[in-house]
Amino acid sequence: MTRKPAAVPAGPPDIGIGKLLRRAHGAFSREFRNRLAEHGVTFGEFIHLEKLWEEDGLNQTEISRRVEITTASSTQIIETLEQRGFIVRKRNPDDRRNLNVFLRPAGRRIEVELLECARSTNRAARAGLSGADTIVLFDLIERIIANLESRADAAKKSGGGRSARGLRKPGR
Repeated sequence: MTRKPAAVPAGPPDIGIGKLLRRAHGAFSREFRNRLAEHGVTFGEFIHLEKLWEEDGLNQTEISRRVEITTASSTQIIETLEQRGFIVRKRNPDDRRNLNVFLRPAGRRIEVELLECARSTNRAARAGLSGADTIVLFDLIERIIANLESRADAAKKSGGGRSARGLRKPGR
């Protein structure tokens, strides 16, 4: 049986950007999580450690804000990281209500391995794309985010809607 060639679309589809981005995110996330699992680290643990590699000594609330999860969820991950010997929590001497989180030597040692997981996942995702393709891809996605965040910000200012999350830096 002969297959009929697919019709060439007259223009871009009206819907589908969100589905396509979600599918790409899912595939990327699965690959990255699998690579992290080889080192016995979850994605949640990775993003907490990453914030401490960027700025050691943050308090728990600030880490939670930067990783964009609830304080309760973040506290659970921080407790696990502490039990595993990657971090230590210390009372802030200037504000006894705050606990600051510091990397322990084990948390510093694993940085190179885990960041390589992120880099290798990015290399896999970019296979077959030129440098120029990758730059265009980032630009297009940044524009989509800006379009939607500006709408969310306008809705928030007018009293309705929620704020949108920001884009993570390239590399993850």
